Amino acid sequence: MTLASAENYDIVEKITDHAWPGCTFNIGDMQVVWMSRSIASMILVALVLVAVILPLARRYHAVPKGGRNVLEIIVIFVRDMIARPALHDNAYRFMPFLLTMFVFVLGMNLLGLFPLEALSEALGEVVPALAGKTIGGTPTGILAVCGGLAAVALVMVLALSLRTAAIHYHHKLHWPLAITVILSPILWLVSLAPPISGVAGAIMKVPMVFIELVGVFARCIALMIRLFANMVSGHTLLAVFMMLISQSVVAYLKDNSPAVFGITPICILASVAIDLLELLVAGLQAYVFTFLAAIFFGLAMEEGHAAE
Repeated sequence: MTLASAENYDIVEKITDHAWPGCTFNIGDMQVVWMSRSIASMILVALVLVAVILPLARRYHAVPKGGRNVLEIIVIFVRDMIARPALHDNAYRFMPFLLTMFVFVLGMNLLGLFPLEALSEALGEVVPALAGKTIGGTPTGILAVCGGLAAVALVMVLALSLRTAAIHYHHKLHWPLAITVILSPILWLVSLAPPISGVAGAIMKVPMVFIELVGVFARCIALMIRLFANMVSGHTLLAVFMMLISQSVVAYLKDNSPAVFGITPICILASVAIDLLELLVAGLQAYVFTFLAAIFFGLAMEEGHAAE
């Protein structure tokens, strides 16, 4: 580490996303990034999961061993700890979706524990065409990525809510299914209001519908914030420790300060401890994200208050 690089160490740069050179275009005053470090990392995780899981899944007649055992453990875990407690009789209908969500989020959480960013930077120095096109880090440490995952859950919640409302009113009012499907947004909004009789119920219907509707979106926003905050916190701590090391090196090079000999070992040990903790957090947050999403799916399939 040179003196200049140590003095200019930027924590924010280490925990934010960066567009690849030449991978942007403008729409009016808005710049659109079609390939960045986090997008490339997500694609890498998806390709690795497809390359690893598909061959193992095809050998379902074989005696389980090795990676097949690991895959079965994951499937059983998602079934017994996520799908069944949250969705009950509908658990098996959502197993493919929940399994995909769990392993994808887990893979992105774990990617940050590998030094791919440093390796890609070194490769860029050897291959000029790859200069500046780094890959690595934790994609779920980027708010936009977490927002995309939460948006997928939100779309599923809305689709299940509209489907439930259409089917219920088809059975209740004996309307043609095509009519209830067309009117499903209105029927769903009506079903959000709790049954309150009298004038008070009529007055409170619109505010209660609005509150329930905001709650649907707020739950998915909470998914995004929870995942992002938990994943970025560990990387922020690691960046802080690296900054302390760099600043102690600066002090030693400038003033021969002996603090570097005490700060550096402590920061290195703390960084190792945080890395081990992040391994636990990566699995825990994949479970929490998938479990909460499954609970929201189950709530969306319940008949609304007004439909009772």
